[in-house]
Amino acid sequence: MTKGSMQALLLEREPADAKEDADRRAMLAFLDGLPQPFSSRQAGAHFTASALVVEPGRDRTALVHHRKLGLWVQPGGHFEDGDATAGAAALREVREETGLDGRLAQDGAIQLDIHEIPERADMPAHLHLDVRFLVVAAGDLLLSEESSELRWCTLAEAVELGDASVARLVRAALESWS
Repeated sequence: MTKGSMQALLLEREPADAKEDADRRAMLAFLDGLPQPFSSRQAGAHFTASALVVEPGRDRTALVHHRKLGLWVQPGGHFEDGDATAGAAALREVREETGLDGRLAQDGAIQLDIHEIPERADMPAHLHLDVRFLVVAAGDLLLSEESSELRWCTLAEAVELGDASVARLVRAALESWS
């Protein structure tokens, strides 16, 4: 992953609303200003990649109950050295957190989102600059060490279980199908 390829990805994404527009502008500024924007050790903020994983019929999605955060979220996480693209990072995270081998449903991100990760004993509060994708996958879910629970649920259930960030992602997916 390079700064240039991330900049292109961010500029390709047409924001759906005022929050996403503000988040995209902030992400571009962070990309320009952070020395190591793709490193989880970058203080203050760093880029992440995640995915709304849907079955081929697009009626159910896979959510993970994040062990450290205590929240229902979409699979995702930090970039690693071998990730050539943000989409590749999202697919790797899906595989690691759910056991599913999926495929990107479309070129480019379906949403850009900045959200705060609260302070924990092992880490100060910081921002995740999350580039979000839509991934199609099917099969049995395999629980990882990062999660306390994992399940397929309807999109409506995902909105109820997740926080406002998950709800925005589900809305973005539904809008991308229209």
